[in-house]
Amino acid sequence: MKSMKTSKMNNSVCMLSTGHGPLDDRIYYKEVHSLRKKYSSIYMIMPDGKDDFPQDNEQIKFIPLRKVNSLLSRFLIIPQALIKLLKLKPTVCHFHDFELIFTLPFIRLFSSIKIIYDIHEVYPEMAYDSQKIPKLLRPLMEKLVDISERFFARFAHYLITADENIAERFKSPGYRVEIVYNYPRLQLFAPKEDQILQLKQKYYGKIPIIYSGTMSINKGIYQMVRAMVLIKKYHDNILLILAGPMDEQMRAKVKQIMRELQLENNVQILGKVPHHEIVNYISIAKVGLIAYLPIPKYHKNIPIKQFEYMSCGIPVLGANLPPIASYIQKANCGRTFDSTKEEELAKGVRMILDDRNGWKRTSESGKKAVLAWWNWDKMEPKLFSVYDQLLN
Repeated sequence: MKSMKTSKMNNSVCMLSTGHGPLDDRIYYKEVHSLRKKYSSIYMIMPDGKDDFPQDNEQIKFIPLRKVNSLLSRFLIIPQALIKLLKLKPTVCHFHDFELIFTLPFIRLFSSIKIIYDIHEVYPEMAYDSQKIPKLLRPLMEKLVDISERFFARFAHYLITADENIAERFKSPGYRVEIVYNYPRLQLFAPKEDQILQLKQKYYGKIPIIYSGTMSINKGIYQMVRAMVLIKKYHDNILLILAGPMDEQMRAKVKQIMRELQLENNVQILGKVPHHEIVNYISIAKVGLIAYLPIPKYHKNIPIKQFEYMSCGIPVLGANLPPIASYIQKANCGRTFDSTKEEELAKGVRMILDDRNGWKRTSESGKKAVLAWWNWDKMEPKLFSVYDQLLN
């Protein structure tokens, strides 16, 4: 027990990001909440979100960077982030963004900080799928991102990846890799009974289904909205709840589709919902949607929302892509569909809603699977193991 106390006193951890907010689900609600059990000083150097950050915990200190609103602005704050990090001199720097890999040689040269690179995404595929890069340049950008990430990642002392497909890229000698899946922390993702009651009253007479998460074209936002026309023919009280960030251009487009298809009473745009509240919206829904389109990135990355849906006890209707279908099939917690076809999405929703016995069975099955296998309590020891190896 004495060694645990000594460790808490002598070692500090800095979470560093140029692209994530201080209340990011994986960084704050999972990793930081776990690491605070072992380390007394945890710093978070991230773009300004001070107003959102809890002020009642002296153990976790937020050091703001300038606000960012584009990929370019993320690169522009790298010098500011690097200066703050080197001035702070934590024992461990745990960073979370691709663009920060270019600072690793400098950190290694000018400090003794142990470096963990936490890789959330398959960045080469993200470059290839990016709508912001001209189509002709995407294959070149994909290659450049792949080569640069593999090279600079060698300067990190340890790599943490969010799934096995990312880890596969770093199997060759020279990398130390641990897979820490982005499963939900069930203790912090628990519905509140009084809020559940309020939402049930709010949506009384409706059949709510939900998509939770960031909205984008590649995540099937327009297909989900248009599919409501087909579902409405059989369930005129259907309501699609869109809970997550959506840019103004996309919001305007969605509202235009709603007007043209007369879906004003069948689609609700909530926008960004706080982490502690989204669980309540999911819990009152009848189906959780994952309508990702079959682009390369989504053939590899595992969406966390399917586990959040399961933990709340609702069936999952997910795109027939390997990282989604494999979990749905293993847990027997819903159905898959061809996400390129709106009629298949509509058919999937109807089949889940119309099979009441099946709805109850798949709901219970998904919840049991998350409780047994796919939760953060299973990942926390793996996170601790990485830190123990670096510090001992």
